[in-house]
Amino acid sequence: MLEGLKNYRSIILDYSFLKEYAGTSLFVEFTDLVSENKVDVYVSKAFKMYHYCVLHQFEASSGTLSNSMKVLCSYLIPDKRLHLVPASGTVEFMNSVKGIENSCILTTKKSIFAKRLYEFRPDFGGAIALCFKNECTIYPSLDEMFEANPKPELSKLAENNKYLDSPFIVSVTDIVTNEDKTKSFELVKRMSGGAEGMVFTTNNRSLVAKIYHKGVITPLRWAKLKRLSQLGITSASFCIPRDLLYFQGVPVGYTMPLGRGTTLGNAFDGPDAILEHFPDWTREDVVDTLVALIEKYMFLHMHDVIAGDIQLKNALINNSSDVYLIDMDSVQVGNLPCPVGTEEFTDPRLWGKNFAGFVRELKDEDYSIAMLVFSILFCGLHPYATRKGAETLREEILGKNFPYTLDNSDEEHIPLGGYNYIWRYLPEKLRTMLYNTFRLGRSYEAIQWYDAVTSYKEELKSRKYTDAEAYKVFPMRSDLAQKETDYTIKPADPKDADADPNPRRYEKRVFNNAPTGRYIPKDQTQTSPFKPISKNGEPDKNTDKPSDDSDGGKKGKLFGLF
Repeated sequence: MLEGLKNYRSIILDYSFLKEYAGTSLFVEFTDLVSENKVDVYVSKAFKMYHYCVLHQFEASSGTLSNSMKVLCSYLIPDKRLHLVPASGTVEFMNSVKGIENSCILTTKKSIFAKRLYEFRPDFGGAIALCFKNECTIYPSLDEMFEANPKPELSKLAENNKYLDSPFIVSVTDIVTNEDKTKSFELVKRMSGGAEGMVFTTNNRSLVAKIYHKGVITPLRWAKLKRLSQLGITSASFCIPRDLLYFQGVPVGYTMPLGRGTTLGNAFDGPDAILEHFPDWTREDVVDTLVALIEKYMFLHMHDVIAGDIQLKNALINNSSDVYLIDMDSVQVGNLPCPVGTEEFTDPRLWGKNFAGFVRELKDEDYSIAMLVFSILFCGLHPYATRKGAETLREEILGKNFPYTLDNSDEEHIPLGGYNYIWRYLPEKLRTMLYNTFRLGRSYEAIQWYDAVTSYKEELKSRKYTDAEAYKVFPMRSDLAQKETDYTIKPADPKDADADPNPRRYEKRVFNNAPTGRYIPKDQTQTSPFKPISKNGEPDKNTDKPSDDSDGGKKGKLFGLF
C-alpha cells in the first residue's frame, strides 16, 4: 500500500500515522520501507508532544504505541536518519521542511495535522500521502489533496428536530440494556438531575447512567452518542458514552465513567476558593492541572472530536493529576455539530451564529483553549476582567481591553488581588502569547499552548527561578513577601472544648481594598520579574528573551522521545 513512498528520499511523518497504525501490517511495511531504502524521516516537535499526550491517557493501546515508537527509532536513530524539527506550530513546521528535496508528507485523513493544512493552506511544493483505513493515496501537491478531499458538510441530521421519546418514565430499580441486550444495568440511586435528564448510579460501580427527559433525544444527539461510544476512548478521565441504553426497546440514555471532585469553576474562583479546596498547592500544581486539561482536549482532537463548549464548569478536578471532562454528549464529532457554546469562552467571530448550523474547525477552538490557559493560570479570572473598565464583559472582549502589558508599564486596570504578580512571574513566552491573543487578536494552536505550558512546568519542576515567590499560587512582590504576616494557624489546644479538631492551614482574610481576598498594600511599586538561573548557576542576564525550548533539534537525534 505504501509502494509509492519508495520514490522519495525523505518522508515528513505526522504522528497520526503512528497513532492509527501502530502494531499493524501497514506500520511494518513503513518501517521496512524506510530501513531498506535508507529514507530520512523528519518529525516536528509536536510529534513527540502528541505521543506524550496519548501515553498520559493510559489507553489500552499505549503499550503498542510505545513499542512501535521504539521500533521506529531503532531503525532510524543509529544511522542518524530521524530528524527533529524544533517547531510545534503547523505553519512554522511547514516553513522549515518545505526546502527538503524529494520529500513527501505522510499523514492520515482525520488527523489534526491534515485539518490544520486545510485551515492554513501553507506553501509547500512537495507531495502528500494521505492514509484512510486501508488505503494510501499520494497527491503531487496540497492543492490536489484539498480538491480531491473537500471538507465534510454538515450532517443532515442537524435539521431533524424530531424527538426519540420513550413513553416510559425510567427511574430507580428499573433495568436498562444496551442495544443488543448483551448488557444490563440496574438504576440503583439518583445522583443528580438537570434540564436534560438525571444521573443514576448503577450496579456497575465504575459506571453511572444518564437518563434523558422527554423532548431531549433527537436523531442528531443519538447519532452523536453512538459515534462517541465507538471511538474506543477507554480512559476514565473522559466521562464519555460507553453503552447506549434502551428501555423496552426505546432509546433513553447512556452509561459513562463516574468523575470525581468539584468543577473547575468551583475550585478556580479566586484565592479563597483555591485555598479552600487545595490549601497545599503551589504554582506547579496549577500548571499541572492546565497541562492535564490541554492534553485531554488535544486527545479529543486526535479522535475527530471538537469540544465546542469549553468552560470551567465542564470539567471536574480531584487533584492536579486527576481531572475529568464531563458533559461530553454535546461535543462535535466529525460532521455532527455541537449546538451549544459559552460566549465568554467562544471566539467572538462565532458570536451570533447558530452553533448547530455549521461544522466547527480546530481554529474555532483555539480561542477557547487560550481562554482556558489564562483562566487556570489566573485561578479563575477572565482575561478581560478589568478595573475601572466598561460596564459589561462583552464590551471588554470586543474592545480587546486586555489590561496587562509586556513591560508592566501600566497596571491601573488590572483587578486587585495580586493578579499583576501572577502576570509578572509568568515566563516571557507565555506572557507574549497571551498578550498577542487577547490584545492583538492573534491565534495559536492547542499544541503551541501545550508546548509553552509544559515548558513552564519543566522550569518550575527544575527550580529554575531564584525568587521563591515564583512557586506560589498567588505570588507577591519579593520585598513585601519578607514582611508578610504568617497566617499559619497553630494546632488547636486539645484542652479547649471549643477548638476546631480540623483547623484550616490558612486563615481566610478579606480586606477592603481587595475584593478577591488578597491583601494589596497601598504603597506597592513596580518591580522586576524573577530572574531565571543560567547553566552556570548565576542569574541569567537575558531575562527579556524567551528561553530556548527547542529541545535540541539537532539533525539526526530525537531528544527525550521516551
